[in-house]
Amino acid sequence: MATTATVLGDNHRYQINPKIKVYSLTDVGFQQTKLGNFHLEQPISGNSPYVESYKLKIKIMQNLKDLRIDTTDNSGMHVINIFKLKDNQEVIEQYNYAIKNLLDREILTIV
Repeated sequence: MATTATVLGDNHRYQINPKIKVYSLTDVGFQQTKLGNFHLEQPISGNSPYVESYKLKIKIMQNLKDLRIDTTDNSGMHVINIFKLKDNQEVIEQYNYAIKNLLDREILTIV
Protein backbone atom coordinates (compact mmCIF):
# COMPACT_ATOMS: atom_id res chain seq x y z
CA MET A 1 0.00 0.00 0.00
CA ALA A 2 1.21 3.52 -0.76
CA THR A 3 1.51 6.63 1.39
CA THR A 4 -0.37 8.66 -1.24
CA ALA A 5 -3.51 7.75 -3.15
CA THR A 6 -5.65 9.08 -5.95
CA VAL A 7 -9.10 8.19 -7.19
CA LEU A 8 -9.39 7.08 -10.80
CA GLY A 9 -10.13 10.24 -12.80
CA ASP A 10 -9.43 12.72 -9.96
CA ASN A 11 -6.60 15.23 -10.48
CA HIS A 12 -5.66 15.38 -6.79
CA ARG A 13 -3.38 13.09 -4.81
CA TYR A 14 -4.14 12.58 -1.14
CA GLN A 15 -2.11 11.46 1.83
CA ILE A 16 -2.92 10.92 5.47
CA ASN A 17 -2.55 14.05 7.55
CA PRO A 18 0.46 13.73 9.91
CA LYS A 19 -1.71 15.15 12.75
CA ILE A 20 -4.26 12.32 12.46
CA LYS A 21 -5.67 10.75 15.62
CA VAL A 22 -7.45 7.40 15.86
CA TYR A 23 -10.54 8.95 17.44
CA SER A 24 -10.87 11.32 14.44
CA LEU A 25 -11.23 8.29 12.19
CA THR A 26 -14.02 6.79 14.24
CA ASP A 27 -15.75 10.19 14.47
CA VAL A 28 -16.22 10.30 10.68
CA GLY A 29 -17.34 6.68 10.35
CA PHE A 30 -14.21 4.57 9.91
CA GLN A 31 -14.51 1.05 11.29
CA GLN A 32 -11.49 -0.75 12.75
CA THR A 33 -10.89 -4.21 11.29
CA LYS A 34 -9.64 -7.26 13.18
CA LEU A 35 -6.13 -6.55 11.88
CA GLY A 36 -6.21 -3.00 13.25
CA ASN A 37 -6.67 -1.23 9.91
CA PHE A 38 -9.38 1.39 9.36
CA HIS A 39 -12.01 1.11 6.64
CA LEU A 40 -14.65 3.59 5.45
CA GLU A 41 -17.30 2.69 2.90
CA GLN A 42 -19.55 5.62 2.05
CA PRO A 43 -22.34 5.57 -0.54
CA ILE A 44 -22.23 8.27 -3.19
CA SER A 45 -25.48 8.23 -5.13
CA GLY A 46 -26.59 10.42 -7.97
CA ASN A 47 -30.30 11.10 -7.89
CA SER A 48 -31.62 9.62 -4.68
CA PRO A 49 -30.06 9.43 -1.24
CA TYR A 50 -32.00 6.18 -0.71
CA VAL A 51 -30.63 4.34 -3.76
CA GLU A 52 -27.01 3.33 -3.37
CA SER A 53 -25.32 3.37 -6.75
CA TYR A 54 -21.60 3.94 -6.09
CA LYS A 55 -19.29 3.75 -3.09
CA LEU A 56 -16.29 5.67 -1.89
CA LYS A 57 -13.97 3.18 -0.20
CA ILE A 58 -11.03 4.33 1.90
CA LYS A 59 -8.61 2.06 3.72
CA ILE A 60 -6.00 3.34 6.17
CA MET A 61 -3.47 0.87 7.51
CA GLN A 62 -2.84 0.56 11.25
CA ASN A 63 0.45 2.46 10.97
CA LEU A 64 -1.65 5.54 9.97
CA LYS A 65 0.67 6.16 7.01
CA ASP A 66 -0.51 3.89 4.18
CA LEU A 67 -3.68 4.72 2.29
CA ARG A 68 -5.94 3.43 -0.47
CA ILE A 69 -8.92 5.29 -1.97
CA ASP A 70 -11.30 3.88 -4.61
CA THR A 71 -14.70 4.59 -6.08
CA THR A 72 -16.58 1.39 -6.84
CA ASP A 73 -19.89 0.16 -8.18
CA ASN A 74 -22.71 -0.81 -5.84
CA SER A 75 -21.21 -4.24 -5.17
CA GLY A 76 -17.92 -2.68 -4.05
CA MET A 77 -15.99 -5.14 -6.20
CA HIS A 78 -15.28 -3.11 -9.35
CA VAL A 79 -13.31 0.13 -9.34
CA ILE A 80 -14.93 2.72 -11.60
CA ASN A 81 -14.13 6.21 -12.85
CA ILE A 82 -17.06 8.33 -11.68
CA PHE A 83 -15.71 11.28 -13.68
CA LYS A 84 -16.52 9.48 -16.96
CA LEU A 85 -20.11 8.53 -16.09
CA LYS A 86 -23.10 9.98 -17.92
CA ASP A 87 -24.97 12.58 -15.87
CA ASN A 88 -22.25 12.46 -13.21
CA GLN A 89 -22.61 15.95 -11.71
CA GLU A 90 -24.51 14.85 -8.59
CA VAL A 91 -22.22 11.86 -8.03
CA ILE A 92 -19.12 14.05 -8.33
CA GLU A 93 -20.69 16.64 -6.03
CA GLN A 94 -21.24 14.00 -3.34
CA TYR A 95 -17.73 12.62 -3.86
CA ASN A 96 -16.25 16.12 -3.46
CA TYR A 97 -18.35 16.70 -0.34
CA ALA A 98 -17.09 13.46 1.24
CA ILE A 99 -13.45 14.26 0.42
CA LYS A 100 -13.83 17.87 1.64
CA ASN A 101 -15.18 16.56 4.94
CA LEU A 102 -12.07 14.39 5.38
CA LEU A 103 -9.83 17.33 4.48
CA ASP A 104 -11.65 19.67 6.89
CA ARG A 105 -11.38 17.12 9.71
CA GLU A 106 -7.62 16.84 9.07
CA ILE A 107 -7.74 13.18 8.14
CA LEU A 108 -6.45 13.69 4.60
CA THR A 109 -4.28 16.35 2.97
CA ILE A 110 -3.75 17.17 -0.69
CA VAL A 111 -0.24 16.44 -1.92
